[in-house]
Amino acid sequence: MIAGESGRCTPRPLELAPSQGVRWIDAALVAYARGFEHPAKIRILRWLVRRLVAGRLRVRYGAGATIAIDPADYIGWAVLRTGHYEPASLALALQIMARQPGLFVDIGANFGWYSCAAAAIAGATVIGIEPDCENCAALRANLALSRSSNVTVINAAVGADFAPVQLIRRARSNSGTVAIKSSDEAPGIRGDWVSTMPLDLLLERIVSRPVRPVLIKLDVEGFEPQALAGLDFAGPFRPHNILMEFDPVLSAGAWGSLSAVQAFFTAKGYLLFDVFGRPLPEDQPVPEANIWARDRSADPFAPC
Repeated sequence: MIAGESGRCTPRPLELAPSQGVRWIDAALVAYARGFEHPAKIRILRWLVRRLVAGRLRVRYGAGATIAIDPADYIGWAVLRTGHYEPASLALALQIMARQPGLFVDIGANFGWYSCAAAAIAGATVIGIEPDCENCAALRANLALSRSSNVTVINAAVGADFAPVQLIRRARSNSGTVAIKSSDEAPGIRGDWVSTMPLDLLLERIVSRPVRPVLIKLDVEGFEPQALAGLDFAGPFRPHNILMEFDPVLSAGAWGSLSAVQAFFTAKGYLLFDVFGRPLPEDQPVPEANIWARDRSADPFAPC
């Protein structure tokens, strides 16, 4: 439940419909993927996707965004089979942006699941930051597919300062597991090097007139403390809302505990909730492994 402007609790007004195929061949493959089950269906489906759409299936989702998904990838497979990926988190992000169109900063944009959806909202501008070259190329291709002209793409990483860092992919079939290698971590599948830069300085160069982001989405596989260290919370780019991943393993290792995350954001003047607008659970998994931090002074979304 989320409180409306009158202060009374009202049900979440935005409920996302499952993604749908764009072309007739996409629609046919989606229908088959979500239809009746039978032996060898997964093998046949993957062969059809490779054969008929060259491994890239187009779907329409959110507020009318179009994106190409790769069903061989973990996220693409989830979208193909269920019509969704992180539906509550995406619904929250789109609801925030629709109620107060403005700047959306997508840190760890991957192939654009959030960036393309936010870009389809009238009045929104998007900055998509993705350090991995392959993911960034997919992001640019999806923005071109959506004909989005309100998005700036940055092929880099954000951190506390300027420093060379090594990327790894922790799972070969999951583009969302690209991460900055920690000092005690095995080399991983790849070893590309990129540079980190403070988010404040990056936004200062890109945004012609300083404006507070309506929402920052932060999904950087355990590198969240370093990414936030490059943001001046007392400066002109203090976000109204932050949607941040809290993975039970990676984030717990980075922060130490959920209590440490709560203490950090409380000290910065934010209230913490899950993606349904409820207080964070103390002894249960965080829904969709995402946390919503809302500036105490923000008005549109006062949780019940």
